[in-house]
Amino acid sequence: MPLGKEDTTAIVDRNEDLKSVRLLYEPLWEEIATYEFPRRLNQDRGVSPGSKQTTKQYDSTAEHSINLLAASMHGTLTPTSSIWSSFKLRDERLNSIKEVMDWLEYSARVLSVARHQSNFSSEIHELYLDLSGFGEGCMFIEENPIKVPGFNGFNYKALSNYEYCTSENAQGRVDTVFREFELTARAAKVKFGKNLTEKISTEKKPDTKFKFLHAVFPNEGQDKDLKHPWVGYYIFIDQREVVGSGGYYEFPFIVPRWSKTSGEDYGRGPGHTALPDVKTLNKAKEYGLKAWAKDLDPPSFETDGGVIGSLKLIPGGRNIARNKESIWFYDHKAHYDVSQIKEDQLRTSIRQIFYSDQLKLQEGPEMTATEVQVRYELMQRLLGPAIGRFNSEGLNPQIEREFGLMARANSRRFPTIPPAPAILAKMGITDIDIEYEGPMAKAQRMAESVRTQRVFTFAGQIQPVFPDVFDNFDGDKAVRHVAEVEGAPSEIMRSVEERDAVRKQKAEARAAEQRKQDLERLAAGIKDITPAAAELMKQGKGAEAKA
Repeated sequence: MPLGKEDTTAIVDRNEDLKSVRLLYEPLWEEIATYEFPRRLNQDRGVSPGSKQTTKQYDSTAEHSINLLAASMHGTLTPTSSIWSSFKLRDERLNSIKEVMDWLEYSARVLSVARHQSNFSSEIHELYLDLSGFGEGCMFIEENPIKVPGFNGFNYKALSNYEYCTSENAQGRVDTVFREFELTARAAKVKFGKNLTEKISTEKKPDTKFKFLHAVFPNEGQDKDLKHPWVGYYIFIDQREVVGSGGYYEFPFIVPRWSKTSGEDYGRGPGHTALPDVKTLNKAKEYGLKAWAKDLDPPSFETDGGVIGSLKLIPGGRNIARNKESIWFYDHKAHYDVSQIKEDQLRTSIRQIFYSDQLKLQEGPEMTATEVQVRYELMQRLLGPAIGRFNSEGLNPQIEREFGLMARANSRRFPTIPPAPAILAKMGITDIDIEYEGPMAKAQRMAESVRTQRVFTFAGQIQPVFPDVFDNFDGDKAVRHVAEVEGAPSEIMRSVEERDAVRKQKAEARAAEQRKQDLERLAAGIKDITPAAAELMKQGKGAEAKA
């Protein structure tokens, strides 16, 4: 149902209210961007595109640390080189059914392929940068424009923190996003088509920009014709006209936060923690550079009238003075050793805040598998709380959104998620758990595999003394558990039914072989007995004849 002018105005006014809340956080964001993340400076505050952004930045330690933390999270949580998420049912008996195993494995693979063929890798990195610097990020997930029937691929868009406003539900989850953005007249015509207002559709300059509002919020009776849990409206702000609308089965935005202070609307992260040290280091570096410049080109003093002509301070400059005391230079006696110590301490503190020392791989020979595992375990302990929140507010909603888009599509051009196995429909199972397979998640589960192997090794060592010690273990469960922890693909694992069928065939084959061997031994025994029996019979007949 289309919105009336009054409803459209109410949405635009609500956006202004949410912007007034965001305005409270923008000065701090601006300060963080100035000293730690210059390329995120707000262009609405006088920073023109293409201009120099580092005019107030004298040290790049924080910026480098933010990039390192973002790259490390990208490589360990959502690596581009491997499948980093999988699916599982809570009922372990269902996970061992071959049909279910194959469906879960195939769904994870086609989802990963679709993700790799999109712009996910570049956009998720921008999200990690915002999460590391500002403590919050936002990314919009949608399907590409429909060109062919069925699924057309994913499109991701990481938003600047000055570009959107949010609102939470009663559980503290972000379920509302208002986003302002600009489109040229040409781009707007392609995106919105005939729904555009006359002002834009008749614009003769194709590169003229217009401002739009994309508002997405829960469908709480705003549009009774839509059965979707969320509604979304595109509004041309200048004329407050709706140029596009629709519904969403899943919330199309993910808004993860590093941490969140109670009572606040936006997150906080390492960038907030490091800001005092960053500003101190920046000022110390500024003063140090000024002192350095004074040493290289110190201020000069001349006696009034003591120098004939102008003073020449260039290399090889020749000055004529009335006496040698007519010219002297300022000696400020700077202590560079003390200044350097303080700067090094501040850099170390900043790197520790951004976990740079823990995330940076050691130099020299390649690390062993054990060293890699220990490094990932250390990262897990340090980043555990932030990663747990990121999975809950970021990756889980993202995968649910991706899964929904692909499951609802039916495409011959692109592999999509097939219908669930019939057994799940019969049992009424609709919930699927998400498991993560990135290097950090694997390292965390690897400890379980190592502990299992250690127990079996210990049992093997004491078996000569206690022969029945392995009766404590269920070998099948142990192997399947280790295979699950190690991330073995379902193609190499038999289902429980297939395993039991193979064992039955082997048992029947062994029984048949045993029967064959028994018959052969029986036949050989009979063959050996027959000559002896004939000799006895012959001897018996001879004895009867003599009698």
